[in-house]
Amino acid sequence: MLKAGFASACITPEPGKEVPGLFERRLAQGVYDHLYARAAVVDDGRNCVALVQTDTVKVADELVADARKHANRFCGIPPKNCFINATHTHSGGPSMTGFLARPDTDYAGFVSRQIGAAIAEAYRVRRPALAGAEADKAEGVAFNRRFIMKDGRQLTHPGKMNPDIIKPAGPADPTVTVVGFRDPKAARPFGCIVNFACHGTHMNGYLFSADYMRWVVETLKVVYGPDFGVVYLNGACGDVTQVDNQSARPSEFGPYWCERTGRVIAGGAIQALARMDYYAKSTVDCRATTLRAALRKSTPAACKAARQLLAKKAITHTDIETIYANELLAVEALRRKTPRRTLEIMGVRIADALFWGVPGEFFQSFALEVRDASPFAHTCCVELANGYNGYICTKEAFAGGGYEIRTARSSLLEQDAGERIVRAGKRLANRMYAEAENEMRALPRRKTWPAFKDDAALDGINQLTKTEEVRS
Repeated sequence: MLKAGFASACITPEPGKEVPGLFERRLAQGVYDHLYARAAVVDDGRNCVALVQTDTVKVADELVADARKHANRFCGIPPKNCFINATHTHSGGPSMTGFLARPDTDYAGFVSRQIGAAIAEAYRVRRPALAGAEADKAEGVAFNRRFIMKDGRQLTHPGKMNPDIIKPAGPADPTVTVVGFRDPKAARPFGCIVNFACHGTHMNGYLFSADYMRWVVETLKVVYGPDFGVVYLNGACGDVTQVDNQSARPSEFGPYWCERTGRVIAGGAIQALARMDYYAKSTVDCRATTLRAALRKSTPAACKAARQLLAKKAITHTDIETIYANELLAVEALRRKTPRRTLEIMGVRIADALFWGVPGEFFQSFALEVRDASPFAHTCCVELANGYNGYICTKEAFAGGGYEIRTARSSLLEQDAGERIVRAGKRLANRMYAEAENEMRALPRRKTWPAFKDDAALDGINQLTKTEEVRS
């Protein structure tokens, strides 16, 4: 029988550490709410897979490799079976290099060990489980942040109620997908994995915070109990945030909006769990494919202009052009050293649901294209999974403009990387479905529901029904 376990490990740094994610360099003054690595381990006796939520802005390739080694050493799970995601909170610890952020190898080592510890504990407490998958909606909390303007350009966050906006340049997906687990002898679930797509940019201050993901987890625990396990895997939100630029309401930043977003997403997850049917028998599997993507090449003229600007001005967040000049030269140095990068595209199947990961900030239209072509009942893109390669933008975005396409360590891959990843995602979904096609066809016949024959309350209802039948 399938087994599943959930566990978490705190990864909150000490105040004074850096809070990356914005242009300026921020040093944390305290903790608003704690950061965690949250792990789910799913084991069918043949395959054992770990899925991990990490409350960081990104997980670097080296951190992922170290965390996988720790998990393997602690509990024996193969490194290739560990699916590690960054929630992309912009109020997390120092896990990013770029803009004015500096590397912190001590913190990276701490996080990788805590991820390994969370996986090991989830493995230790795994228990017999039935699995199911369902989806619902979380409307009104996620919006595409890029817009087509009257002059033909595309702008990122053009401003609330900008009269030059024609329409959003891409979609935002309100779908909340949930894979739930319950004890075979109980009616209530004991844990779930949640997928939704929205940037973690609600807080953006000088306090560490898991952002809205905290409220997704806490709301589910209020409903199902403090021991309820939750892993939140953020979807393709490279161009999706909580800011509704076509609404006149105040900008959606701060604790109120943070809680609001998390509660709404959790509400969708609760409805999905409440409706969820579970399978008497299901399995888990994982596969990965890789592709090589070239780093973007800057022209000699662009490099010369960047050097000239930096010779005249210091790098500061008050002059964004100095930051981008430095970033362009940093990417060019990386390209000369390593012209191509290896991207891991990993898929994890649980029953009839597929999670597939992209090691970068993926545009939502790409994720929907793969989902629409996938044979699975539920196909969930998880961005910033198992590494980091910056924004992965559409060709229309490169032609139109906007923040995400500017060459930097946050946007450095060749322009066709997104289309190639989409093709890889489709092939992976089709391959994994074909390998489990017999099970996929059998799953509808394996749905099961809790038995209540020993439930005293139900016995009372049955007795009342019998009495009414006698009277009639």
